[in-house]
Amino acid sequence: MAEKQSGWQLKVLRTDNGGEFTAAEFAEHCVVEGIGPGLYGTITTAADVVTLSLASVLLFGWCRSAGEIHEGLEFSDDDDGFSFGIFSVKFSNDGQELVVGNNNESICIYDLRANKVTERIQAHVADVNVVTFADERSNVLYSGSDDSLCKVWDRRCHRKQKPVGVLTGHLDGITFIDSRGDGRYFISNCKDQTIKLWDLRKMSSTTKDCTPKAYEWDYRWMTYPSEARFFKHPYDQSLATFRGHSVLRTLIRCYFSPLHSTGQRYIYTGSSDQSVYIYDVVTGSVVERLRWHGSIIRDCSWHPYLPTLVSSSWDGFLVRWEATEDKDTSMLKMGKQRMHPEGYTMSFVL
Repeated sequence: MAEKQSGWQLKVLRTDNGGEFTAAEFAEHCVVEGIGPGLYGTITTAADVVTLSLASVLLFGWCRSAGEIHEGLEFSDDDDGFSFGIFSVKFSNDGQELVVGNNNESICIYDLRANKVTERIQAHVADVNVVTFADERSNVLYSGSDDSLCKVWDRRCHRKQKPVGVLTGHLDGITFIDSRGDGRYFISNCKDQTIKLWDLRKMSSTTKDCTPKAYEWDYRWMTYPSEARFFKHPYDQSLATFRGHSVLRTLIRCYFSPLHSTGQRYIYTGSSDQSVYIYDVVTGSVVERLRWHGSIIRDCSWHPYLPTLVSSSWDGFLVRWEATEDKDTSMLKMGKQRMHPEGYTMSFVL
């Protein structure tokens, strides 16, 4: 049913609540396969460096019992007075640094060679849910927070505790940011149920007071107020706003589609209504809604070269969506049904 409606072919992987990753057989498999480095963070003061291989990416879930490949990196400050949780973690392009966002309202940069936090920026006035690098040079950072602001930081500036720019437009907490990789454009997902596209050339050095909320709600257990769905920020600096998906209960991610296969023409995101949404960057319209999961889709990933997308959900499944190619590779469109050895598929052109 889902394949017929979406035009994407499904493959489903089911995990046993992570139990398969803690088995001795898994440890042996990793040794045989030559697993390389990876990183994960939890809602604690530390991030752990582990080893992974590209071939074993779906086997990520290495357990604490394999202590020989874990290296805890401490991010907390003795002056904090309390433990903080890490919500976002990223490697720099050269792999020598990590940048994290946390509930201490700060951004921390960790030098892996020096094995310590080298920069700590008091970035926002609420949880920093996401921080990422603007491009391959790793000098410019984007951050998003529950204070509803996106901020831009240039590490080359002498006033490192001050952002070089602020972008206003969202009305609630930012859940994720994805850079286009060109040092100019990025997108943000938000609890106000929108994705916004930003251009750094429109950022300002200060923030103007926003009209106070006319509603109170908590995205973790409440539905979004219907009367607030089309509220607009009086000083919105975004280039475009994308609506249709739902952001509830968890920090749902959004991304630009791959440069190689789509020219970054699309934006895609998970959703709390159990769907993956694909938007056209230019028109803002929903070009496809992929439905199969039975619960919230927190994250999804589009293959950089192949017409394949993977979605992960709270229902315990990983689903791989595959599209068939057609003559016009610049458009997304539906085609006629055809049989496939592994199920139904339709021509969904990338």
